[in-house]
Amino acid sequence: MILIHRCLLAVALLGSLTASAQTIKQIPLPASQNPSNADIPASGAVWAGDTLYISGWLDPDMKSHTDTASQTVGTLKDLQKFLESQKLTLGDVVMVRMYLGGDPAKGGKMDVAGMTAGYRQFFGSKEQPHKPARTTLQVVLPAGERGALVEIDMVAVRTK
Repeated sequence: MILIHRCLLAVALLGSLTASAQTIKQIPLPASQNPSNADIPASGAVWAGDTLYISGWLDPDMKSHTDTASQTVGTLKDLQKFLESQKLTLGDVVMVRMYLGGDPAKGGKMDVAGMTAGYRQFFGSKEQPHKPARTTLQVVLPAGERGALVEIDMVAVRTK
């Protein structure tokens, strides 16, 4: 009898692992995040069940947004558009990670005040009161001609 229960448990676990493996769906990087259409070995996002894991996102209009606040707004607007393509909103976001590059105008330090000013337009406002968990880090971002000061990744959950 114990052997039968263990076999049934093993079959149930295998079935749930197989079912969860079938719910993973990769979403390619949109043109805003891969303008040269390069063969990048990463997905723009990955669905795992009802959870969407979004890769690091940069402001697609970085050439005209040269400070942390405007890059935060530009990046969040592009992420908002991407979320809508997945039938989600910023209210579905449960985790945000903000990666801030050192701002030359701030002596190479990250501009937390600028990031917060941009961020508040999207989270914790009267229009969108939801406040996801958030981590903010200073990192070295791809500089090159684009001059990145902000990169954002997030996790969103489709509620039932």
